[in-house]
Amino acid sequence: MIPTHRREYFSATNKHQRIGNKNRKFFVSFRVCSWLNFLRVSAFIICLVFLSTEISFAQTRKSKTKVPAKEARTVLKKPVSNLPKVTQIDAEALKTLLKPNGKPLLINFWATWCVPCREEFPELVKIGADYKDKIDLITISLDELSEINGDVPKFLAEMKAEMPSYLLKTPSEEAAIASVSKDWQGGLPFTILFNANGETIYFKQGKFKTDFLRAEIEKTLAVQNPVTNLQILELPKGDFFSDLTYEKGKADAESDVARGKLLIRRYGLTPGASSESLKELKEKYGIEFFEYGCLVSGGLIEYVRGYNEVSSAEIKRKFGDKVLTTVAGK
Repeated sequence: MIPTHRREYFSATNKHQRIGNKNRKFFVSFRVCSWLNFLRVSAFIICLVFLSTEISFAQTRKSKTKVPAKEARTVLKKPVSNLPKVTQIDAEALKTLLKPNGKPLLINFWATWCVPCREEFPELVKIGADYKDKIDLITISLDELSEINGDVPKFLAEMKAEMPSYLLKTPSEEAAIASVSKDWQGGLPFTILFNANGETIYFKQGKFKTDFLRAEIEKTLAVQNPVTNLQILELPKGDFFSDLTYEKGKADAESDVARGKLLIRRYGLTPGASSESLKELKEKYGIEFFEYGCLVSGGLIEYVRGYNEVSSAEIKRKFGDKVLTTVAGK
């Protein structure tokens, strides 16, 4: 039997051993947990690195297939075959379009985003149809170049527009505007009418008034193609100018001059002054002209000769040789 003091000794010893064993187990467990946490953190970091590498690779791969910025700004929509053709022009091509080709030229500057432009366009289409083959009508869009195969031809198709259509693309719109008209401030719509000689007859910034524009076109055509009113007469038999003589012509002219009337008589296809000169002679000097046409006879010829001798002498006396030369059309 173990003595009491030995039992107490062993009891104490066993107690210390048990405590030591517990401490060792605790430290072992702590180290194991620490290693596990280390491994977890390491695995997390490796995953982050892997994911960032994948993302970076994906971005690099995407950037390789990206459309260059310069190309992206000028990417054009594919043209649709059944839409009207719209031709791109620059400032130099615009200058060429501004020159009439033997007819009056009507140009309308517009854009699809311009509400007044869209509102007046149907009237423009009607004018083009009514004056077809009499005037040249073109439209020039100031839309973005990307719409040359998009909104611009779509709108023209909706309007059933058949006139030649263009889209202006130039680095300096101010220079292009100045080349069209010094009175154009850049607002849309802008409509301008040139006569066959390239002279500006009419222009309008903003919506045009249809009746007024049509009237200007009619006046331009009238000046370009003057029409002579003809009457068919049954000609009398015999020489109905037989009573006209050289002496009578002089006497009639002297009577007219005395009353302050200056008149030149012409017949046949006698060359004379231009219509502009005739207008100036009448307004500035009071000189008028009377035309007999191609119906002439011997008596008429002598009468006109006598009359014009007196009238010409008076014109020379009052206004000089220069005006008399203009009267003669030389």
